[in-house]
Amino acid sequence: MTVQYAGVVWATGTVFDQSWGKGGPATFATANVVPGFAQGLIGQTVGSQVVIVIPPALGYGSTGNTTAGISATDTLVFVVDILATA
Repeated sequence: MTVQYAGVVWATGTVFDQSWGKGGPATFATANVVPGFAQGLIGQTVGSQVVIVIPPALGYGSTGNTTAGISATDTLVFVVDILATA
């Protein structure tokens, strides 16, 4: 899947990751992302823009992701433009 996206920590509004402004779209398999992100993308069509709200259990779980500034209790929000699928 090829997308443009931005990921935000709901509680703080902090952008923790994005493809916009980083040299172009990101390409990955949905098997290689957190479960909630994959669930929000599966079944969507090319050309769609989706907002995905991910509860902690479907994000980084009980460990969080300290490198990205995400705690175990953080809800995540992604805005995703779907550009292509495999």
